[in-house]
Amino acid sequence: MVNVAIFASGSGTNFEEILKHVEDGSLPVHVSCLIVDKEKAFARQRARNHFIPEFYFDPKAYKNKAEYERAILEVLKDLNVDLIVLSGYMRFIGPVLLEAYPNKIMNLHPAYLPEFPGAHSIQDAYMAKVSQTGVTVHFVDEGVDSGPIIEQRRLQIDPSWDLETLESHVHALEYELFWQVIKKVAESMEGKRMKRALVSVSNKENLVPFVSGLIDLGYEIISTGGTKRALEDAGLSVIGISEITNFPEIMDGRVKTLHPNVHGALLCVRDNPDHCKQIEELGIDFIDLVCVNLYPFKETVQKEGVSHAEIIENIDIGGPSMLRSASKNYQSIPVLCDTKDYDLVLDELREFGETRLETRERLAAKVFRHTARYDAMIADYLTKKVGEQFPESLTITFDKVQDLRYGENPHQKAAFYKGMNPKYSLANAKQLHGKELSYNNIQDGNAAIEILKDFEGQFAAVGLKHMNPCGVGIGESINAAWDKAYEADPVSIFGGIVALNAPVDVELAEKLSKIFLEIVIAPKFEQEALDILTKKKNIRLMELDTTLNANTALKYTNVNDGLLVQDMDTHSLKEEDLRCVTNRKPTKEEMKQLLFGWNVVKHVKSNAIVLVKDNMTIGVGAGQMNRVGAAKIAIEQAGDKAKGSVMASDAFFPMPDTVEEAVKAGVTAIIQPGGSIKDQLSIDVCNENGIAMVFTGVRHFKH
Repeated sequence: MVNVAIFASGSGTNFEEILKHVEDGSLPVHVSCLIVDKEKAFARQRARNHFIPEFYFDPKAYKNKAEYERAILEVLKDLNVDLIVLSGYMRFIGPVLLEAYPNKIMNLHPAYLPEFPGAHSIQDAYMAKVSQTGVTVHFVDEGVDSGPIIEQRRLQIDPSWDLETLESHVHALEYELFWQVIKKVAESMEGKRMKRALVSVSNKENLVPFVSGLIDLGYEIISTGGTKRALEDAGLSVIGISEITNFPEIMDGRVKTLHPNVHGALLCVRDNPDHCKQIEELGIDFIDLVCVNLYPFKETVQKEGVSHAEIIENIDIGGPSMLRSASKNYQSIPVLCDTKDYDLVLDELREFGETRLETRERLAAKVFRHTARYDAMIADYLTKKVGEQFPESLTITFDKVQDLRYGENPHQKAAFYKGMNPKYSLANAKQLHGKELSYNNIQDGNAAIEILKDFEGQFAAVGLKHMNPCGVGIGESINAAWDKAYEADPVSIFGGIVALNAPVDVELAEKLSKIFLEIVIAPKFEQEALDILTKKKNIRLMELDTTLNANTALKYTNVNDGLLVQDMDTHSLKEEDLRCVTNRKPTKEEMKQLLFGWNVVKHVKSNAIVLVKDNMTIGVGAGQMNRVGAAKIAIEQAGDKAKGSVMASDAFFPMPDTVEEAVKAGVTAIIQPGGSIKDQLSIDVCNENGIAMVFTGVRHFKH
């Protein structure tokens, strides 16, 4: 039996509650003594009433805290005290006792730590007008109410309560919780009942070292199927799940853990006497730790040529059920679904004899994220299979790639997540050189590779700043394409993003190295090209197959407390789709440039106007509140090059003023959606000035 010393400073009401449970047998510990630091503490009389040895140590009688604690320690050692319980002891524990009783000094705090630490926590909670408080049992360390939390309970505060009523409810919760936690800690120290861990995993990475660690800590291992075989092959002792359920695995393993002997052991609230009585009557033993990861559904769906039957067979049922049951009971059970948490749990078990409550809470949160992600993938697969594009509810899931230094601005926090099939994505790119990508880098890089998708089968180069292209060029080689993209706007490309759809060779690397660039994205970098570019310390070099024909099905846009979902704008245009609305038709060369300009303007923020000439952009007017303003910006940027160029507009002309600006600049042909009630005014201006204009019938707004 564990020998306990109670430390108190005042009346000892919690001390009395502990003694009540000791004497009725519900708390099987031996109270060896009471230690007090105040001569008139009423707790001393309580100890005498129960024939408990009590000792008064006057702090003023000792030179320092260390000498004071050494005197106490001498008594504790004489009485073979195993565990110290602070019950209203209003003095900090110092190094002498902390070193003598590491993680064996328990304290009860009348608040839900880390909320309201200190000596006046109930009053502090009352004055703060919070809706809930609680109580905490924790191990003591050198800080103020900062040691490892063992267990906590919440208390909802009725707004009608005064301070005295709140105090009475907090104390009632203390009386209910404290003795039960003392019992758990004492049982753990005594090793009365061999703890049991249920282990059933698909991913067997680091499985054997983890389970070996549990066995060394005195755990009995329960396992299933392939996990059991792997552990037995490693020479570890394992109990089969059928020995727990007294029922064989059936239906090719589809039914093996869905049994009351498993879920009763996981869901039993251990400080609920009725629950404990029921499982005792039914002969169910507790399960104290769960380690489960799930059938590889995502990997199965992504396999080449996989059948629907195989996909369905990889929907895990028992695994999520065990994870959810155990996580619902995280107050008592640590639950692991991630191999990265194995060392953390083993370390805490070795140091404290159990896991910390905050650790169990974090693990439970991870489990519910994990099962939600798993269900979301299954729902996504089946929803697509039955052809529902916009179902009544939408759950999408992403996996974290990395934390980012900050978001769009330094005061914003951010992280980067990837979807379930990130082929044509920076999440799938290999970084060969440079600093980590920033939030803005990723936004801009994504915008740049999206533009490349519209130039399949052509050598194309994109220069981009702030989500808008500053230069796009196509050519007979990737070098020629880059020359045009750079010439399009050699000023704005400074500090920009470059995306290419062909490998970077030495010649191109020499050109790129002469400019300050944030990122270069390409399907490959020749080694000699890398040798040149990596001399620049900060440039980020990203290898990604930008030649993939990969159109993402849906686009998601956040709005306040909502999500807009639409098809991606993957509309492609052919010459035969166009309708010439002017007297003069475009020449063959003009038509080529019009189609090129149309492929660029769809990627420019609206209102958008683009001027192109000789397979390159020469003016880009982006994000203006009126179309003629965007046209003026594009024309001004083009300067003398505007003469003989063609114009592309992402939407129709509501007035003829944009065409009038094009006339002044010397534009010879225009491509636009058409559809304005005043289209004829623009057509008339074109006809009066010999400009060819074609309608696409398709708009490309981009917000």
